[in-house]
Amino acid sequence: MNVISWQEFVSGAFEDPPIAATVGVFDGLHLGHRELVSRVLSDRGTHPAVFTFRDNPKRSLRPGTFHGDLFTPGQKLEELERLGVEVCVQIDFSGDFSKLAGRIFLSLLAKNGDLRLLVIGSDFRCGHRLDTGVEEIRSYYGPLGIRTEVLDPVLWGGHPVSSSRIRRSVAEGRLDAAAAMLGRPYELDLRAAIRAGPGLGGYELAGAQVAPPAGRYEVLAAGPGFEEPVSAMFDGRVWMFEAPQGRGCEALRLVRMVSRV
Repeated sequence: MNVISWQEFVSGAFEDPPIAATVGVFDGLHLGHRELVSRVLSDRGTHPAVFTFRDNPKRSLRPGTFHGDLFTPGQKLEELERLGVEVCVQIDFSGDFSKLAGRIFLSLLAKNGDLRLLVIGSDFRCGHRLDTGVEEIRSYYGPLGIRTEVLDPVLWGGHPVSSSRIRRSVAEGRLDAAAAMLGRPYELDLRAAIRAGPGLGGYELAGAQVAPPAGRYEVLAAGPGFEEPVSAMFDGRVWMFEAPQGRGCEALRLVRMVSRV
């Protein structure tokens, strides 16, 4: 997957193959996100592209109520590549981009990439103060010959799947609900964690990812060439893991949350 920055994209460094694209934070790449990416992947004659944010905008816009991501940046890039995305443009939301009007953003997408199709959700809005919605996008891109496809939300439990719903489910310890909306178990990325001490199975996520309540959990511990069930204890700050069979805890890279004991 070709990963470039927004600055590289608007400076003309992107080589202009025809693209079908979708835009969003894509935290967790849940079932709704996967519908958007799937449609981009299925468009004939174009290369699948995703425009996303390096850091979640909510972290700077609402720091007091934002309690962590579902994905680390590394997890998001790995999953996009696994799904088959060919181009990922990472946007730095801070500074000038946060003040960009939606119509200017749309014009930059069209001007700097050979955009043929934009796939968005029905509640999608972009631009400074979210000044541009679905109808404005259609009316702007239509005369340019750029198709806009709007997908209905994916529902679970009678309500749209969203990253916010999944964060609440994880924070409340409802890991089954989180897994159902993600389409897979919730995963902690220990590569981004701080080791709690030498020789210990302790890891502190330092607020990077949303955490479930303190307690004991059954998890699948994964590392190079292995994935094994182990027990974990979380005290609200530090995770303590049992060492996988025949390995030390330093071999851990990811843990997939299975259930609270």
